[in-house]
Amino acid sequence: MTTIAGIGEAEALVHLRKVLPGVTVGVAQVPSRTSVFKRCVRLLRSAVDPLPFTWAAYGHPRFRALLRSAMREGVHDIVHCDCPAPAHALFGLSTPPRLLNLHDVASVLFRRAAENEWNPWKKALIAWQSRKALRAEIPTYRFFDRVAVVSEVDRTEVERSAPGLPTSVVPNGVDAEWFAPSPAASDPDAMVFTGVMDWLPNVDGITFFVTHVLPRIRRVIPRVELTVVGRDPSPSLVRRLTGDGVRFTGTVEDVRPHVARARLVVVPLRIGGGTRLKILEAWAMEKAVLSTSIGAEGLPAVDGENIALADTADQMAERAVELLTDGQLVKRLGAAGRTIVEERFTWNRIADRLLDAYMDTIDGFRSLPPDVARPSLQSDGR
Repeated sequence: MTTIAGIGEAEALVHLRKVLPGVTVGVAQVPSRTSVFKRCVRLLRSAVDPLPFTWAAYGHPRFRALLRSAMREGVHDIVHCDCPAPAHALFGLSTPPRLLNLHDVASVLFRRAAENEWNPWKKALIAWQSRKALRAEIPTYRFFDRVAVVSEVDRTEVERSAPGLPTSVVPNGVDAEWFAPSPAASDPDAMVFTGVMDWLPNVDGITFFVTHVLPRIRRVIPRVELTVVGRDPSPSLVRRLTGDGVRFTGTVEDVRPHVARARLVVVPLRIGGGTRLKILEAWAMEKAVLSTSIGAEGLPAVDGENIALADTADQMAERAVELLTDGQLVKRLGAAGRTIVEERFTWNRIADRLLDAYMDTIDGFRSLPPDVARPSLQSDGR
């Protein structure tokens, strides 16, 4: 079960209904896709499927029927689609104004993954998925009246694919009261990485850090430890990387104690898009962050002022040693990060930005002349 700020899904829904009494939740039960057989079937089908491999989960008839049924019931002011993967289930429907919310740009993520893959067969496969994602993204963007992105970097990517499409920047946010600074002292030898551990950018990043960066740090600070906090690490990943000061927690109810204990939060991502919630959460807790340039992309990260940036193994190890041995530096970086969160990334500020995007979507829809056809795509028949 996933959690929202430490609250289980069922409890979170109860809490949500107290705030929004009219909220309804529809659930489509679809067969599990995690078995080896199912994965093989998905791979074979992907060869002829026009949609990217990662979008196929939303093509199940039950999901499509549920979504279409919901659109036919009641009166809706706006359709908010929270990622492009399920959007094709709406194709062919006449709907209210439509806003697509992008957490990242899939084609960019795949492209970067291919650039960092050494196996030629995997590299070719991932590059193929990147091209497929781009081909799917372009008509998907144009189906919507407006696209909300989390950074100016992503806005540029969307505008390159769909010139003239209205866009809004609605950054990721963080609950600054929940992720508050801890009064407890941190362990000067402790580092932490947080993130879902079945997500390719996180797997690639932590593998790079443990394999190439951590040994260089341990030559100077032999007692240093790294805790990897996040659900669903594969058994093979845990076996390969555990040891020499590295441990995996798997799923935890609350990441805050692990972050609070650490002197340094590491974000060694080489693949990615959007912006990293793990950095916002660390900043909110007044933690020093060591990140790659890609890891900090889209955030107001300034090396030496609110974050430490490094992209090679040698550079990252050197900066880590500096931070682990300089208490005043980590304190200064952490305080600067907290200030940024309070000024720009609290939920109240983000909610205002999202509401503005909603109103701009509705106003833009209403301002269309009667003889101008709205973007509408035919059903793909799935």
